[in-house]
Amino acid sequence: MSKVTPKILPEELAVKSALPALRASIAKTLMTKYGLTQMRIAELLGVTQTAISYYISNKRGSAAQESIQADEIKQTVIEISSMLAQKEIDRRVVATKLTEALRYIKRNHLLCDVHKQYEPQLDSDACDICDIA
Repeated sequence: MSKVTPKILPEELAVKSALPALRASIAKTLMTKYGLTQMRIAELLGVTQTAISYYISNKRGSAAQESIQADEIKQTVIEISSMLAQKEIDRRVVATKLTEALRYIKRNHLLCDVHKQYEPQLDSDACDICDIA
């Protein structure tokens, strides 16, 4: 069987799948642990209240939930949620932590199953796009 070259870049998968999954997890944590409203969470995450509603109800961000189950990612979600719940927020630190989480997901091939959903013909075992892109 010849090797199929992926058409979707890892960064595209991260934006389409992993980032919404991270935001959904952060939104749920902010709501359950810190009691924040959907409007406040939307302000903190820079999205609409409708997006938060979708995250909370698993209508958005659920496709890549498996990719964010690593302990390192769960810890990052907790840290980001804690920072966002504080009065003074260092947006640069939050952005850095989100970026680091997305890099971890890519580096550890945690989006392979999601990638396979977008490109069924892709041989996940032979794919090395996350290593070279």
